Amino acid sequence: MSNLQSTVKRNLAELLDVDVDRIALDANLSDEYGLTSLNLVLLVTSLCEETGIPVFSFTDKDIASLRTPRDVVTLFATAGRQEA
Repeated sequence: MSNLQSTVKRNLAELLDVDVDRIALDANLSDEYGLTSLNLVLLVTSLCEETGIPVFSFTDKDIASLRTPRDVVTLFATAGRQEA
């Protein structure tokens, strides 16, 4: 598992107050974890702080399109390459 995948899973587990081992990369954030749009913004914000990627790197549409933890990993991986 990549470092970014671990970071996403750990931050999501902390937000949801569940064990990190219960986070599946392809699970639906809303249906399976009950994530609200506010929770999603909190997740993205915490990941931005941890990764050093500015939150303004993402549009509202980018954040709204996130359906799974894997989508979050992909979004941050893409933004990280653009920052480099």
